[in-house]
Amino acid sequence: MGVQLGDYIPKKIIDFDDLKGKRLAIDGFNAIYQFLSSIRLKDGSPLTNKRGEITSAYSGIFYKTIMLLENDIIPIWVFDGEPPKLKSKTREKRRKLKEEAKEKLKKAEDEEEKAKYYKRLSFVNRDMVENCKYLLNLMGIPYVQAPSEGEAQASYMAKKGDVWAVVSQDYDSLLYGAPRVVRNLTTTKDSLELIELSEVLESLKISLDDLIDIAILIGTDYNPKGVEGIGFKRAYEMVRAKVAKDVLKKSVENYEEIKNLFKNPKVTDDYSLNLRLPDKERLIKFLVEEHDFNYERVKKHVDKLYNLVISKTKQKTLDSWFK
Repeated sequence: MGVQLGDYIPKKIIDFDDLKGKRLAIDGFNAIYQFLSSIRLKDGSPLTNKRGEITSAYSGIFYKTIMLLENDIIPIWVFDGEPPKLKSKTREKRRKLKEEAKEKLKKAEDEEEKAKYYKRLSFVNRDMVENCKYLLNLMGIPYVQAPSEGEAQASYMAKKGDVWAVVSQDYDSLLYGAPRVVRNLTTTKDSLELIELSEVLESLKISLDDLIDIAILIGTDYNPKGVEGIGFKRAYEMVRAKVAKDVLKKSVENYEEIKNLFKNPKVTDDYSLNLRLPDKERLIKFLVEEHDFNYERVKKHVDKLYNLVISKTKQKTLDSWFK
């Protein structure tokens, strides 16, 4: 869900050429939800294997990763760890919305209506996430296990300069201090958008601290309702008038704790960003034999992946030789 800042911050339309040669940290959970929502059959139902297990996420990760490598972009997938306790209200709200969609799906009559409720039922479970990590491991693609919030970890890596930007549909990475956020990279329809934190703060004439306060006033995953009656414009006016903190301290329970989750999140330096050669045999077995993907298509893309990784690791060796 994330904080709703999209209508009030500057964005640039970019294309794949602008991302060439760059490492990008992809918010794994956010991307998986995108795949579950977009990779579907005509009636809106997700892709499944013969056992009825949803495979849309594996399709998205496999083909999207190869497409990014073809465009000279190295994706680093980042996965959530244990969520902060303050996120429990948001998680419960999402669970209820899915239950409502499940009941409405039973009553839906036409295909369009069914497709709408199928998308709302997108659900990421532990087995799916572990299979996504296993798939990336077989592909030789780096992934990072965050100790807590994936966006916080990805933002930390971007601040360190280990990656150029965070890829997410949400805007929360800005609150964690990510210098750049790229949107729509894991979708297929919309133009790529680049948001730069420095431009956001300069255009609004505020600090990162102020931006976090605005977010808490209008509502974050840690306080989803925000402060009643306050939207972005009023929150912005309060920050500019230097009264936001007083209002927040009086109106938002756990204000200091929420703010600290953005300013000092749990992160780790325990990760490697190196590409490895894919395990072609086990990769084909996982996708084709275990999850019923088309052999010819998978084999073609596995060979393509292998050649892409070979070329990139050779180039890295050459670059280090001439430095």
